[in-house]
Amino acid sequence: MDREIITYRVIADNEPGDAPVSSCRKHIALLCGGQVRMHGKDSLTKAMLRVAFLSLALLFVSCGKEQEPDIVTRVLLVYLGGDNSLSGESNEKLEAIKQGYDGRYGTKVLVYHDMRNSAPRLLEISGNTTAVPLREYEAENSADPTVFRRVVAEAKAMYPGAVFNLLVFSHASGWLPAGMLINPRSAVQPRSVITDGSNEMELVDFAGAIPDGAFRHIIFETCFMAGVEVAYQLRDKAEYVLASSAEIVSPGFTDIYRQHTNELVYGDPVKFIQAAFDYFDKQEGYMRSATFSVIKTDALDVLADYIRKNCNSEKEINAMDIQHFDRSSYRLFSDFGEYYTGLLETEMQKEYLLRLIGGCVVWKASTPSFMDGYNGFTIRKHSGMTAYIVQERFPALNEAYRRLDWYKAITVDKE
Repeated sequence: MDREIITYRVIADNEPGDAPVSSCRKHIALLCGGQVRMHGKDSLTKAMLRVAFLSLALLFVSCGKEQEPDIVTRVLLVYLGGDNSLSGESNEKLEAIKQGYDGRYGTKVLVYHDMRNSAPRLLEISGNTTAVPLREYEAENSADPTVFRRVVAEAKAMYPGAVFNLLVFSHASGWLPAGMLINPRSAVQPRSVITDGSNEMELVDFAGAIPDGAFRHIIFETCFMAGVEVAYQLRDKAEYVLASSAEIVSPGFTDIYRQHTNELVYGDPVKFIQAAFDYFDKQEGYMRSATFSVIKTDALDVLADYIRKNCNSEKEINAMDIQHFDRSSYRLFSDFGEYYTGLLETEMQKEYLLRLIGGCVVWKASTPSFMDGYNGFTIRKHSGMTAYIVQERFPALNEAYRRLDWYKAITVDKE
């Protein structure tokens, strides 16, 4: 058989009379050193040519197709409301979160950070301890529910198919109206979840800014947020609420973020709050103070229904006799289990209520005392939730309490 020679020439600019050379041939010639000679029975050369064509095909495919975006399935949205006396601490928490997140594929951490004397920003944290600015805003009130609503909407729009957790850090006072933690007799509107300067956000507005089913977990690094009033108001917004019955002693969760942020992103947030409790439980003196719990919100309606049908709300109970979680003399945050079992008549009813509480509070832990030596208190009872006890001396506070979903749920058939 006669020898067959096929030659591909590389021509940068065709001269008159030259045969046109396709870009495909140019690439093949380049890959094979300028010329490709195929002998009829030379299998090795044939194989080299096949490799050249295959390499070229892969090159064209990779160049002609845009890179596929990351598929994000888990997102932690962090809301750092630090435009207040916690400004410096909010920055420390941002740095700790950056250190603790490993940037696992398919996960994201978004941080809205508002601090004193600085423009609010929306950041995305990568796994190399860097925070990439996504948006910078004009000066705004981070305690304004319209701002919070916008941040939640922006984050959800970026990764619409992902499962979201929400972490909130700021000053707070549970469901209490602004200023009423210090002066429960003041007549003001209820604004107490996030603080920006002298402005505070109302629990009802906070819940209203969150679409139903938006979050799997809401983690509060804020004080007094384990109230049944808070959890019930958020029952359609998140599956679980992680919070503290009492205050959270500074530096709060900062050290825990450095080691366990991933649990809040794609792991188990219960492991995070357990690590937080372990941290405080190992401290000494007043620092050995913690009252954390995890509340399953879809079990709260059954609890409310049982209380409405069985508890005697007309029975007088002295709030001073119930386990409290505030360090003032006002007794605004009382132990849920101790108070409501006191409104039942039989031991069987009380035992059943405690089982219902156990279905709501899926995890809890507390130290033996809280801020010992600083107007603190011994912890005799810790059911994992607090409750407000209506008191005649606080008419404005009572009125604010009656506007909450929890109060309406346990009194709907009694009024």
